[in-house]
Amino acid sequence: MIKKERGYPIRLRMYEAIFNRIHDNHPKLLQIEQDYKGWRSGYKGELQTDYRLSFLPEKGYYIFRDLRLADGPWHFQMDTLILTLRYILLIETKNHSGILFFDKDSNQMIQTKEDKEKAYDSPVLQVKMQSRHLKRWINEHKFRLPPVYHLVVISNSSTVIRTNDRSLNNIVVKGDVLLNRINQIDSNHSEEFLSEKDLKKFSNLLLKKHTPQRPDLLMYYSLTSFDFHKGVQCPACSTFGMTRMKWHWVCPHCGHSSRTAHHGAILDHFLLFKPTMTNQEFRHFANIPSIKTANRMLSFMNLPHTGTKKGRIYHMPPDIEAFFNSGKK
Repeated sequence: MIKKERGYPIRLRMYEAIFNRIHDNHPKLLQIEQDYKGWRSGYKGELQTDYRLSFLPEKGYYIFRDLRLADGPWHFQMDTLILTLRYILLIETKNHSGILFFDKDSNQMIQTKEDKEKAYDSPVLQVKMQSRHLKRWINEHKFRLPPVYHLVVISNSSTVIRTNDRSLNNIVVKGDVLLNRINQIDSNHSEEFLSEKDLKKFSNLLLKKHTPQRPDLLMYYSLTSFDFHKGVQCPACSTFGMTRMKWHWVCPHCGHSSRTAHHGAILDHFLLFKPTMTNQEFRHFANIPSIKTANRMLSFMNLPHTGTKKGRIYHMPPDIEAFFNSGKK
């Protein structure tokens, strides 16, 4: 049973907003593109793990995707958590290609691809740390602690795995043998550590305590508003600087007319800068001179908001996927 779905990551949406508005030939564009490709590859690997886990029986397995919890002053994020009556399984997915060597001495994962080597922090240590955090979290919330297992799943079917540590043979697995490994864990555990009532209570608490994170990519890359194009973007030719007529936008470049082209500007502002926006910030970003016109546009969108009149603050809607689609009209 899927208790928490894996949505399209806000981080990737933010990257895409950066690509959409960053000035051409920006000196950091290559680095940003490389980082984006890495995060997007990781997301695709997680989706492959989700697909493989979809073949588990629906009954008996509570699956949580992309779950982030607090352990005191720290937070820990798990790609996949499987909760059962008998045990808990944490899964960390990696989608690297080439040859992956898990080095016991350096505690690194070393990738060899196209005759080049690149070292990464060990995902085994990463998932072990998540396991320690989770055990403390369970004890803090007064649940009986079941056995906690952890796996590193290499989702790319063509990747070669090597190691000088035999103890990793049951921890680091290829995606196509993931279900077999889960069946092995199942066969070793017949004792139930949680009742059905406690399982549901535990599951509900995990969902309640989930704390999603919004990364600050502008700070990470030292970007400011001056690095981005302002104005409303034409949905037809992607040029910035549409002109506002009485009830619609007109592109001076291709002549395209749109009543909702400003939706994309609002979304980009939410993704690039912060999840809130005032009338003044909207006018400044979209190049709208009239307070009344900007207020009418924002009001018609039915965005979540707080405050009234001049003090009104608009908030990014929780269903960002639907909002994103509406901005592409």
